[in-house]
Order: sequence, then C-alpha cells, then structure tokens
Amino acid sequence: MVSELALAGQGRLLRCTHCGRAVAETRHTRESWRVDYYLLHTGDVEAAAVAREGEGEAVTYLKLVRALDIVTCADCYRDPAVREGRDERFHAPAG
Repeated sequence: MVSELALAGQGRLLRCTHCGRAVAETRHTRESWRVDYYLLHTGDVEAAAVAREGEGEAVTYLKLVRALDIVTCADCYRDPAVREGRDERFHAPAG
C-alpha cells in the first residue's frame, strides 16, 4: 500500500480524506505562514515485544502493521466532528 504522502512526493496532489479537496503545501512569508492541511499518520497496530540483552524483561511496544495517512484540509478541520474522529484514530487502543 502506497501512502498519500508518498504519492504527493511523486508530484500527485494530496486530497482531503473527508471532502476530497486538493490541499496545498504550507506557505511561509516573512511575517506569517498559512497551513492548508493536517496529516495524521496512523493505522492498525498490534502489540509486540523485544528482549533487550541483559536488561531483564522484554520491552512491549505497538507495531504499525497497516499504515493509514489521514489528510484533513483546513476547512474540514474546523468541524468538531472531524477533529473528534481524528482524535479517536490517534488514541485508538491496540487491537
């Protein structure tokens, strides 16, 4: 699976996951900047463990098994329901 971000690096436009609008890169000027989208890199995870030599117990971490990039345009980000959905994906428990 190729991520949206990788496709953008190949000259393809990033599009908002929610409304489909093409988004632009952040624009910087001397006095300010304009952000047109927010990117959440998330996906399906599973618990994994790695044993560290000489340190006793294994360290448990969440392994990303299927990456998902959620692109949210600045317009959709203003919608509280969209922000709540992003927060849920960000804080979702392993499963």
